[in-house]
Amino acid sequence: MSLDIQWQKPVLSLAGTLDRNTTPTLWQRRGSWSGLETVSVSGLDKVDTAGLAVLLALCERYPGTKVVGASERLKKLAQLGDLDAILPIEQA
Repeated sequence: MSLDIQWQKPVLSLAGTLDRNTTPTLWQRRGSWSGLETVSVSGLDKVDTAGLAVLLALCERYPGTKVVGASERLKKLAQLGDLDAILPIEQA
C-alpha cells in the first residue's frame, strides 16, 4: 500500500492508502503547504484512524481548510470517532 501526495496550491490531493504505515510520510511534509485550503481525499482507497487523525491535525494546523471527496466510509469513521463536528468534511 502506498500514498500519493500531490500539492498544487491551494489543494492537497491524496490517493491510495492513508493508514498507520503511510501517515508518517504525510506528517513529515505537513509544514510545506503554506496556503492550504482544501484536502482532496477522493483518491483514497483506505483510511484508518491514524489517517483520520492526520487529516484532523492538518485542518487544525491550517485553519479554514476543508476536506472534500470523502467516501461514506471515511465520513462514518469520523462520525464513530465523534469527530464529524470538528473535522470540516464538505458535504456533497
